[in-house]
Amino acid sequence: MTLERANTSEAVAAHILQQLFTGRLRSGQRLDLDEIAAELGVSRVPVREGLIQLERDGLVERAHYRRAFVAEFDDSTVREAFELYGMLSALTNRRVAARRDPAVAEALGKVDEALADCADPGEFEALAREFRRVVNVAGAGNHLRALLRTFSGLVPAAARFSIDDALPDERAALHAEYVALRDGDVEAAGAAALAHLRLTADNAILALRRRGVFPPSGTRTPEWTDVARVLEGDGA
Repeated sequence: MTLERANTSEAVAAHILQQLFTGRLRSGQRLDLDEIAAELGVSRVPVREGLIQLERDGLVERAHYRRAFVAEFDDSTVREAFELYGMLSALTNRRVAARRDPAVAEALGKVDEALADCADPGEFEALAREFRRVVNVAGAGNHLRALLRTFSGLVPAAARFSIDDALPDERAALHAEYVALRDGDVEAAGAAALAHLRLTADNAILALRRRGVFPPSGTRTPEWTDVARVLEGDGA
């Protein structure tokens, strides 16, 4: 297998994510840099950079003696990533709603119209990314945009499962965000972003369970109230 993407480290990260999402890689498994480099036809440098990206997502742990392992990967891993991304997106939504810029509302309206008629998952994913880009450019400063860009691995990769398996849910959630943003409803815009990202995470987890990557739902994992409590410092 040879990578063809311009950004080879991102392609390496995407390859490893695919291995996680198919169950070929499991929690605790060692990641052999030389083996990955040989499989993908690249040097160790982009492999190391790709692992650093996944380490930011909490998916890879690197030991002091330069070995890398798959970190704990379960429901709570996905929920925490989406909760953090949802909180940042809620902040951006609130800012855009408060400003009520007609040009931004018009741009989002066009994307919302296109989403309403879109049934192709690939095209829908591209439109959803454009919706988020318009909001982030309009409402996020340099620091916040930089933080949002760090969610370039697990969140979009897992979100694709929700688009594939629950596209009507995704369409309705994005439309709810659009309505709140269009109407300048600050509280509703923030709540809609957080509710949307939680919905996406839940649907992605269901998809991973159906594919046998995660255990059946009978196994207890933290729910949203648990995640929020930990993030607020009450679950330490």
